Amino acid sequence: MERFDKLLEAAEFSATRCTSWSFATSNDRYDVKGLLVLAETSDSEDPIDEDSFYVVSPAGAIGLCNDGEDIDWLFLSDAAPNEDLPLTYQAEPQIKFCSKCGSGAVLGARFCGQCGTEL
Repeated sequence: MERFDKLLEAAEFSATRCTSWSFATSNDRYDVKGLLVLAETSDSEDPIDEDSFYVVSPAGAIGLCNDGEDIDWLFLSDAAPNEDLPLTYQAEPQIKFCSKCGSGAVLGARFCGQCGTEL
């Protein structure tokens, strides 16, 4: 699954995987144009918390969650209506390196654990 900070980014990516969606909790249906307009409006009027993010399934379903917590599936892909969607999303820790000493650091760390340099 792919991860995005804005619904519009998730919708644009999802549109490369399918061309229509159903809203998860109602009978509302969206084509590409409708989903992109809705996503842009949502991002500008009601942005998500900084700890939240959107995920896109392999078939193009779009969900909202926090790392390691339940996914609230918002838009279900009409291309694969019976897609087996995961209940949670856990990001794999990404490693980056300190520019001073070269030690590995967990992504998101503010300081190097080896030499203390600000990352």
